[in-house]
Amino acid sequence: MKLRLAAKLKRLGRRLAVLPVPTRLGWYFLGASVLLFGAGSFYGEASFILLSCIPLALVLVNALAVWLDVRKMEFKRQLPRETHAGESVDVTMMLHNAGWIPRFALEVDDTNLPDLYRDESTNLVMCVSPGYVQKPRYTAVFGRRGLHTMNDVLVTSAFPFGLVRMTRKLEFRSEILVYPRPARLSHEFEQQLMRSARFFGESSVARLGQEEVYGVREYLPGQNVARIHWRTTARTGKPMILELEGRQDASLLLLLDTSPVGDPGTLRQRLESAIGLVAGLTWFLTRQGVLFRFAWFDSMLHASAPGRGDAHYHAVMERLALAGFSEKRLGDWVDQVGVGVGNEVPVLVTLGPKEHAEASLRLGTGAMVIGAGASDFKDYLRFDQLGRRSIASPELEASGVSKRSKAAP
Repeated sequence: MKLRLAAKLKRLGRRLAVLPVPTRLGWYFLGASVLLFGAGSFYGEASFILLSCIPLALVLVNALAVWLDVRKMEFKRQLPRETHAGESVDVTMMLHNAGWIPRFALEVDDTNLPDLYRDESTNLVMCVSPGYVQKPRYTAVFGRRGLHTMNDVLVTSAFPFGLVRMTRKLEFRSEILVYPRPARLSHEFEQQLMRSARFFGESSVARLGQEEVYGVREYLPGQNVARIHWRTTARTGKPMILELEGRQDASLLLLLDTSPVGDPGTLRQRLESAIGLVAGLTWFLTRQGVLFRFAWFDSMLHASAPGRGDAHYHAVMERLALAGFSEKRLGDWVDQVGVGVGNEVPVLVTLGPKEHAEASLRLGTGAMVIGAGASDFKDYLRFDQLGRRSIASPELEASGVSKRSKAAP
């Protein structure tokens, strides 16, 4: 019986929530109407009773106007499929008037999320003609990585007198994947990575000086300037480098160990620091055109194929955006990855002590092990003048990897 009554009251509350509600000024008008009617009845003045109908009529007319103003409105939202944490994105809200009368003074309030920061709390749409679409915009910043879902939007109207307000909820589901903010690597760490990746070895043909050219591609910072082909550079207007048969560039393997070990109070901080460093490695290797792959374990093994370029960058960052704590220790899954294969250089980032991680790897792999809780962790990072260790938004935009085609509305 109590559950049935609670369900009925909840259903009644939902119905009352979509009814027009007087504003503060509207309540003043209603109070004035009641006082005029009471004075007219007490003193027998018909003029007071007649005057009491004017404020009441204005409130009723406003209630009917706002009810018509928010009916037959359709909503869609357009935003990028992905962004980086802390990077501003433009969100476009599309309001379509599917009715026969124009709509005026609509206040649009998009979904409020705990980690969503907007430059405007609400957007005001002054007029939407019948059959037309208005596109109010705002700039948003997501402060936390992960998959964020935006659902409802509230459309409110108090047109024309501001005496009555009515709010209608329009449903439209949008998802945006927020990448972790890449950390800025120190110069020493970048040089160490490039020494491993730039020139790993030579074939017998290269040692004899008989290497053949099998292609020309655009020069990337950090590559050997002696291999620049100046004729092609002059013709294309940008530095072009020769690809030689005998050269063997190394491939890097990024390993992320997120097994929860160590102080529980700093576990979340160490996890975000480790993910930020791997994101910084991904961004740097993509900028340098280095071949690399990524492996990580949560409830199952996530291992990417070796690749380079923007598509590979987004594939790795999508996994980092959803990365959490691992259900297995490093030693239980690292053998499935194939560490130390060929000319591959492993880079392991772990939450626990480096000694434990090194003990889980086979001898002779030559892995670079970085502990997120180690005292030398900051030595792998570079800070700007303001003390920030993350890559700034202008750098992400200039690199081109932070932009991909927009999602369909």
